[in-house]
Amino acid sequence: MKWETRVTELLGIRYPIIQGALAGIGTAPLAAAVSEAGGLGMVTAWTLRTPEKLRKEIRKARAMTAKPFAVNLSPAMDPALDALREVAIEERVPIIETAGSRAVEHGMRIKEAGLIWIHKVQTVKHALAAERDGADAVCIMGLEGAGLKSPLILTTLVSVSMVVKQVKIPVIAAGGIGDARTFLGALALGAEAVQLGTAFCTVKECPLADHYKQALVGADPYDPKWRDAILATSKAEDIQNLRDAVESKAVMLAAAKAESTGIPKEAGTGAISLAIGFIDRIVTAKELIDKIMGEAEEILTTSGIAGWTLAPKT
Repeated sequence: MKWETRVTELLGIRYPIIQGALAGIGTAPLAAAVSEAGGLGMVTAWTLRTPEKLRKEIRKARAMTAKPFAVNLSPAMDPALDALREVAIEERVPIIETAGSRAVEHGMRIKEAGLIWIHKVQTVKHALAAERDGADAVCIMGLEGAGLKSPLILTTLVSVSMVVKQVKIPVIAAGGIGDARTFLGALALGAEAVQLGTAFCTVKECPLADHYKQALVGADPYDPKWRDAILATSKAEDIQNLRDAVESKAVMLAAAKAESTGIPKEAGTGAISLAIGFIDRIVTAKELIDKIMGEAEEILTTSGIAGWTLAPKT
């Protein structure tokens, strides 16, 4: 079965699956493994934190795969963002994803360089702005997703449905997606690809510590320990505190300390999504993608959704 959408055509990938940024763990081995499996892998600039390290990681990823991969730039987390952006451009990474503020400035520079620009947002308002500013595609994340969340964020179901009705550029769905049914659900809403973050946290190529991966296997999303942290939105003071920490480089110092002590940088429960409910074992990136795509095809052609099936083309 061919999974052709405007996103697969735009990015040159086999499956409409994109690896999330995964701040702190978005490295070349993981990105290359996802791309080799037919999705779009992503190297996260914040993971490397310096232009020199980012350049080295991009070249490492390129040595591991000839297939397209992306670089994520998150303005809120990258004090040296302009320099990191220029490295990605100089290295001719074909796709750059941005998130957060200064989208117009970075997007214009990315487009000027002839590269593909994806912008990640949390509201319809910002999706419309991304389209107006020239983004090639927009990724909309819902409340079920990971990380810092706007007080205005809605659920993935509602957010995706609203955005696809109001923009003409391709939409990528994110937030709590981690198996075949959530993948198909996003496509049914009108998304032309999905972004998976938490689902890739436990693949073998992910650099997270094994004990943290094991903690995610079989984690119960109904457990308040996970649920309350994941579904919490950020207050205005939280966002300002993050900005202050970035300006003072406290974020970088904390990350460096976490590395030195062997504590996974993603060990906070707010750094994962409700997709923990779909993690039942540790597999390779290829095994995860093959499982999602295989089950999705089986659902459409055999068991169906609510009794509806898609007859295979003859």
